[in-house]
Amino acid sequence: SFDSVVTFSSLEHSGLGRYGDSLDPHGDLKAVARTWCVAKPGASLVIAVPFSLDERIEWNAHRMYGSVMYPHLVANWRQQWRSPPNNE
Repeated sequence: SFDSVVTFSSLEHSGLGRYGDSLDPHGDLKAVARTWCVAKPGASLVIAVPFSLDERIEWNAHRMYGSVMYPHLVANWRQQWRSPPNNE
C-alpha cells in the first residue's frame, strides 16, 4: 500500500495504443482505478493531465480532459486543488 500516488503526463496516453499498449477507450480510467486499489486509506493522488475547455482525444497521441471527463478520472479521490484551465 502507498501513502501517495504521483502521475505526471502519462494517464492521458493509456489505452490509445501509441506506446504498445492495447486499445482501450477506458484505459485511463482503469489505470487510476488500479492506483486506488493499491493506495492506503486517505492516500493522496497528485495528477497532471492536459486540461482544455474543448475535451477531445488527439488520436493516438493523448486525451484532453475537461469538465466532463476529468471528474470521471478522479472519481474516488477527494480533490484538494486544481489548476485553472488555460482557456484553450
